[in-house]
Amino acid sequence: MGLRRRHSVLSFWVLMSVLSCSREAGFSLQKAISKEGLTPKPVVFDLPASVFKDTPQNIFIWLRNNAEYEFSNVFLIASLKVNNKIRIQDTLEYAMTAPDGSWLGKGFTELKENKLWWKQGLIIPEEGPVQIEIAQAMRNNGKPDGVPKLKGIVSLGISIEEQQ
Repeated sequence: MGLRRRHSVLSFWVLMSVLSCSREAGFSLQKAISKEGLTPKPVVFDLPASVFKDTPQNIFIWLRNNAEYEFSNVFLIASLKVNNKIRIQDTLEYAMTAPDGSWLGKGFTELKENKLWWKQGLIIPEEGPVQIEIAQAMRNNGKPDGVPKLKGIVSLGISIEEQQ
């Protein structure tokens, strides 16, 4: 195979990778998580006021994990603040594996990306600074203290999409 043909094949695969990872129309933010792991300290997403319109919005949490993730589920505490006041706060549980132990989510390598539903049809009529905070709330069975560092979570993100 010639150098030019190899370059074309490589370019095609890079283009396909970028297109397959694209988000639906809306607003999204991603934050990388350190190799030490996701701590119980919240990851904060500052949102521009223009994100929330007078139309219903859906909020999703994006979670990327690799094979270092030790659990079959994940517990998250998600908060939405408007003008520094908590407007919504939920403790959420999501499955990360199928019953056979295989990873859920999209991705053909050990890295999997999960789009997790949080809120549907949300309207924020107030104006002011808006923040979304997400923290992990995992515990080992029989242990009162939480997991201090949740290894295997590579990035955490949010997306806000207009409800169809």
